[in-house]
Amino acid sequence: MSEPRRSPERERLLAAVERVRGVAVAHAEASERLRTLAPAVVDALRSSGLFAAAAPRAVGGAESDPLTQLEVFEAMARADTSAGWSLMISALLAALAGGSLPDEGARQVFAGPFPTFAGLQVPSGLARRVSGGYVLEGRWAFGSGVRHARWVFTCAIVPPEGGAPPAGPPEMLSLAVPIEQVAIEDTWDVAGLRGTGSDHYRIEGAFVPEALTCAFPGAPRRRGGALYAIPLLALLAAGHVGFALGVGRRALDEIAAVAPRRIKAWPQLALGSHAAFHMDLGRAEAKLAAARAYAFDALGRMWDRARSGEGLAIEDWAEIRLVQTYVTEVAAEIAGFAYRAGGGSALYAASPLQRCFRDMHAATQHIAATDDAYEFAGRARLGIAELHPLLAPREAAGGERERRGG
Repeated sequence: MSEPRRSPERERLLAAVERVRGVAVAHAEASERLRTLAPAVVDALRSSGLFAAAAPRAVGGAESDPLTQLEVFEAMARADTSAGWSLMISALLAALAGGSLPDEGARQVFAGPFPTFAGLQVPSGLARRVSGGYVLEGRWAFGSGVRHARWVFTCAIVPPEGGAPPAGPPEMLSLAVPIEQVAIEDTWDVAGLRGTGSDHYRIEGAFVPEALTCAFPGAPRRRGGALYAIPLLALLAAGHVGFALGVGRRALDEIAAVAPRRIKAWPQLALGSHAAFHMDLGRAEAKLAAARAYAFDALGRMWDRARSGEGLAIEDWAEIRLVQTYVTEVAAEIAGFAYRAGGGSALYAASPLQRCFRDMHAATQHIAATDDAYEFAGRARLGIAELHPLLAPREAAGGERERRGG
């Protein structure tokens, strides 16, 4: 029997977002100034249980489905972009670590209060095999939330022993490293998503036991339901889509509030009385609603296939990539419209309109929302696309491919 399509935790998680909302809004400017999430917001997220939203129940998580995750990340990003992004990153890394680490490592990482995570899943370091584990060194960018993380879950290449060149793609690992073994660099001085603390980090010769590692990108599912059997990019898709939808909605909330009191200089009339603005606002509402419906449709069908044990075909992968890029583009367009319509007052740091504009355009630079998603979809439509390793099915715990992921 397949898993339920929607998580029974949905209402509890959305209620938790509402409890955190006021704290996140009140400290949004502080997060910007600090260039990392304000401590009060981190504390509120920890006490809410939201960091556990996507992790398996076996490690203390809510094991929520992708559609519930989309709504949770959307709601948090609508309240505050930095809080929404930071929550998404930590919660999804907890899902990856919780679903894939060996039992001994999972017990260590998830002991005590539910942990916070940071880390880039791009192999920017080297993990040299030694007795009992690996010696890890490297430097990684975009460690969102690293200043409040307890663990860094990162990725490295395992160089072949003896220095011989690999016969095929290099072996790669994800590794869980306690924050005490991580050096954080103060690099996050950026235009957008300033409050996320996405600094570079270094790891210099840390020993990582075998139990705190798993294969990358196709680690076996060791615990949890069907969610943890789907490949990496599919598992992460709801997070990026939910964030973009939340920022787009916040931008429309803000411009609708500003319009009645913003007096345009030349006609000396309120923006909210202009027919042209009404038309643009209506179009923006339709575009965001259409993008949201597309997201629920695409991710819902992906989830239905995963629950039933079906594999994801090339056409499914094209849609998973398309929906992330398309929704991000729509949200960026809407944030741009709202910012321009806000006039000169939207320039000021206190204006949420400029924050939505900057943060949403920062999100367009993420690897999950690149333009080559359209190219891949075009090749898939013509029957000439090939799967990238990041789209490959996961290994089964015994080393064989799981049928449901292929």
